[in-house]
Amino acid sequence: MICGYIASTLDGYIAGPDHSFSFLDPYPAEDAGYEDFYAGIGTLVMGRNTYEVCRRSMPAWPYAGKRLIVVTSHQITDLPADAEIWTKGVDALIEHLRAGAKQNVWIVGGGQLQQAFIDRDALDRLDQFIVPVILGGGIPLYPAAARPRTLKLAEVGRFGEIAHLRLERQ
Repeated sequence: MICGYIASTLDGYIAGPDHSFSFLDPYPAEDAGYEDFYAGIGTLVMGRNTYEVCRRSMPAWPYAGKRLIVVTSHQITDLPADAEIWTKGVDALIEHLRAGAKQNVWIVGGGQLQQAFIDRDALDRLDQFIVPVILGGGIPLYPAAARPRTLKLAEVGRFGEIAHLRLERQ
């Protein structure tokens, strides 16, 4: 299964203008079921920008032991040992993931990459967490050029002050 698991502000941002996730600090991920979700993940897929923000902002690489695919057309020199670069496009990546995944695949962050999977009807499940914060600007959850798409609302939940929407493709 190809999954998205992402938090956004009430006004639809996944990071501040400086790429900061500090708006999430008062809301521990473990409280929103992250540990259970992450235990079922075998492969992580992220775009270069998300990868670089993670490398820059996290003192230790939090995804050690998981296969990582970074989608980019640029060279990256500091990849972890279990990581690879993907340059063949999203359509070929979806085919590759569907053919070889033994566990769930997580499209990590990056609204553009998640939107590319949604546009191709390839995101099987999306867990979206909405925190009660209004940033007023930053990195949007989805790009303005997103194609209209309707997902099926499968579940609505709450983790303290965080709203949780589980969506599935129709």
